[in-house]
Amino acid sequence: MAAPAHANMMQQIIVGKCSQAMQDDFKKAGKTPPAGMVNDTCGCIADGMLKKGQSLDQAKTICVKQTTAKYNP
Repeated sequence: MAAPAHANMMQQIIVGKCSQAMQDDFKKAGKTPPAGMVNDTCGCIADGMLKKGQSLDQAKTICVKQTTAKYNP
C-alpha cells in the first residue's frame, strides 16, 4: 500500500517542479503557454520517469516533442 502513495507523491513533486520551470521559461520568453500544454508535458515527463524508467532528459525530449506537435500543429 505504501508504494502507490509514494509513487503518487513523487508524481506530484515532478509535475510541480516541471510546471514551475515551464511557467518560468514561458515568462522569460514573454509568451503564454497554450491551455493544457504545461500539464500535458509535465504529466508525460512524470509518467516516463516513474512508469517507463526513463531519465529526466529522455522523458523531457520525448514529451516536449509530443506536446509541441499537439499544441503547435
